[in-house]
Amino acid sequence: MMRSLNINMSPIHRLMMLAVILTGMVFPATFGRCLEGTEDQIKGAMMVNFIKFIQWPDHVIEQANGRIIIGIFGRDSFGQALEPLEGRTIGDYRLSIRRFDSLNQVTQCQMLFVCASEIQRTRQILNAVEGLPILTIGEAEDFLRSGGIIRFYMDKKHVRFEINKAAAVKSDLKISAKLIEIASVFE
Repeated sequence: MMRSLNINMSPIHRLMMLAVILTGMVFPATFGRCLEGTEDQIKGAMMVNFIKFIQWPDHVIEQANGRIIIGIFGRDSFGQALEPLEGRTIGDYRLSIRRFDSLNQVTQCQMLFVCASEIQRTRQILNAVEGLPILTIGEAEDFLRSGGIIRFYMDKKHVRFEINKAAAVKSDLKISAKLIEIASVFE
């Protein structure tokens, strides 16, 4: 006789589990390392999975020839963790990873991760992409208050994220209700 297994998981734990599973599908050679995931590996996997829950304006993807360019600005601690994603397909998009060291480069992507090393320049960086359809992600305490869209934070040794829906609207990005449901929402 089969019995169903009832496991109560919070929405964020379901997303993290989904991120780990999908990461294993995207780059199986590193799947074992993701299970042991460092904070940065988990953030990287979550960023890639955000792509499935964001809708960019059609013209943005057409201009980028079906690519989603993930820009990393500042001294990143991802190391080589994102490199296996180069050229991979997520949904209808081909991924490219670019590291930027100049403020005038930040408009050359569809997703921009602002590294912790840039805390002093957060507002300046966000001003450079204000109103553009670029999903901005960061870690600074005031990232969302400064106009960023998604902010990672740690809660009891778990990576969590919060969303600034108003900033997404200003950037002409549509965020799936499924993603909003499992995030903290910044008001």
